[in-house]
Amino acid sequence: MGLKEELSKCVHCGFCLEACPTYVITRSETHSPRGRITAVKLGIDSVGLNTCMFCRRCELACPSGVKYSDIITSVRKPNAIEKVLVRMLERPETLTPFIKPVLRLNGSTPLSHEEEDYDLVLFPGCIMSVIFRSTVENALRFLKSRGYRVKILNGCCGLAHTHVGETRRAEELISKLKEIKKPIVSLSSNCSAHMKEKGLNVYDFSEFLVKFIKELPKKDMEVTLHQPCHAHLLGIDKYDRQVLEMMGIRIREAEEPSFECGAGGDYFIFNKDMASQVMQIKKEKTLKSGANIVVSTNPSCSIAFIKMGLNPTHIADLIFK
Repeated sequence: MGLKEELSKCVHCGFCLEACPTYVITRSETHSPRGRITAVKLGIDSVGLNTCMFCRRCELACPSGVKYSDIITSVRKPNAIEKVLVRMLERPETLTPFIKPVLRLNGSTPLSHEEEDYDLVLFPGCIMSVIFRSTVENALRFLKSRGYRVKILNGCCGLAHTHVGETRRAEELISKLKEIKKPIVSLSSNCSAHMKEKGLNVYDFSEFLVKFIKELPKKDMEVTLHQPCHAHLLGIDKYDRQVLEMMGIRIREAEEPSFECGAGGDYFIFNKDMASQVMQIKKEKTLKSGANIVVSTNPSCSIAFIKMGLNPTHIADLIFK
């Protein structure tokens, strides 16, 4: 379906408004999905086009089935810094020197590992490999303990490129990933969702555990669960819940666990004020669970939780807690 047809599907009913994190904090039509769609229809260079967090929660709320993501990515153009940044994501090792001064977090060199005649590809994603390397190590250790021969592939799936409007390069990255003939196990759940939408043979880590491992160590603990936006859109966040149940871990429900975390890819770097306001709402919703540990299977979300002063943990880390 073309852009004109997609735009015509929006009837401005307003179901998207309360689903949109930027509308929730501004109460401004400019910063709402239907307001942005109106701007695209009229050819207006609205400030709202750059304040979209690309969480796509509006697509779940829309009764008309508007593919909002296709509309917003058709008009977005990356700034000069974003162009450099998304290229760096393709080679995560280049990010390490910039992580501490920019994010105030410690960075690591991505883990390198490849076994002869490997069974599957472990795909950490770009950010996971340099900020949460211990998670990658834990996932590798677990898969090897279950007899799998593994190759780690550090890189970017193209979701970040899509987010800022670099759609051509995003498609090139997906084409390269499609050349992989072995199953891909992805540690970053929004990346998992993006690759699934593009037709790749990929399993989110929790999905792989549910479908192929079946039996997991039991843990006497309680957590709350965050549902990353793109993973929630595709419904693959259900596997996180199933894994926690398999491990006997008690889930204390947060208020609206799929509400945007505030990171929005690189959004919190370029739109600090609005991102911090969304993070504050997310923090309040999360704290209502009463749990100290937040299960977060997407690295940008985990960075947001760290900035909130909360304790994010990946499923792969829970196995070894």
